[in-house]
Amino acid sequence: MLLNQKYSKIFFGLVFVLILLIFYKMLEPFLVTIILALTLVSLFYPNYRHLRIRLKGRNGITSLIMCSVITILIIIPSFLFFLALFDELNTAYDTFREQLDKQPVQKQEYLVQNPVMREVWQQINRYLGVDSGNLRLTFSRLIDRGVRYLLEHYSAILGGIGFFLFNFFIMIFSMFFFFRDGNELLKELKKLVPLAPEYEEMLIEKLKEVIYATFFGIFATAACQGVAGGLIFFGLGLSNPVLWGTAIAIFSLVPMVGTAIVWVPMAVYLLLTGSVVKGIVLLCLGALVIGLVDNLVRPIIIEGKSEGMHVLLVFFGLIGGLTLFGVPGLILGPLVAALLVTFLQIYKIEFKDELK
Repeated sequence: MLLNQKYSKIFFGLVFVLILLIFYKMLEPFLVTIILALTLVSLFYPNYRHLRIRLKGRNGITSLIMCSVITILIIIPSFLFFLALFDELNTAYDTFREQLDKQPVQKQEYLVQNPVMREVWQQINRYLGVDSGNLRLTFSRLIDRGVRYLLEHYSAILGGIGFFLFNFFIMIFSMFFFFRDGNELLKELKKLVPLAPEYEEMLIEKLKEVIYATFFGIFATAACQGVAGGLIFFGLGLSNPVLWGTAIAIFSLVPMVGTAIVWVPMAVYLLLTGSVVKGIVLLCLGALVIGLVDNLVRPIIIEGKSEGMHVLLVFFGLIGGLTLFGVPGLILGPLVAALLVTFLQIYKIEFKDELK
């Protein structure tokens, strides 16, 4: 009888772990979206409770109003931001075309003295099928290739926009139920955790703290990189520094792309058009300032917002999480680090006599 119970527990444990793994794989594409929904709910939950009292405890209506308000707060500023960004981009394109049309068709003599840049320039022009001395024709062909690429891949672009809107819908849909049933879900979760009530509260508070700090760190770091990039472009006398700073901030949120997709092509353009000093300065400042902001500022911000989280632990949590889990690791890595810190605190409390 005891043997059967032992094998039953082993079987149950294995099947349970397998189900958890499968369920995690099902949620993995939407993990960041769900965590973002939880973060927004935790930030706006005091407003939800106040509104629920005024609506006499109507949870469903209150959740619907809160989700509608948050949607408006996200969509309207985003629409105005991208409207201004597209206007800035159009101005930058017109300015670039005017400067290019004024430039005489000539050979760039400094390329002859720089074998590396000469080889890169020749490979680009060989690919485009143009004369390496006609700078205006080269960039015109690049723009034409870019437009043709967008036209050829418009279905994939529309699919990406559709996937973004689908994720946005999932976030709002999840927020509705987190607002409405959050307390009940939290109570059920506490029943499953075999810890003392005070330790459960410690664990939940730490996770909430780290989730908020991580998202705050991500967007604050993007803003810092955008400001740094804009100031560098402004200091070098380049046109449209606001546009390029905004682009740097946006691409800093894309882990596998990063900010280099903005400042490296611009530095190459400066080198090829004769502004060698500005190109070299942009490359150096881009690598040293813009590139290092992500690795230095984000861990410091998260450490400042999360009590007990050392900056080195946060740093390896971010890097290790990104390596192990991919993009969701930017959230999961610090969460695992927070769990480690919390369980170490519980260990020190429970075994304080033995540790002496």
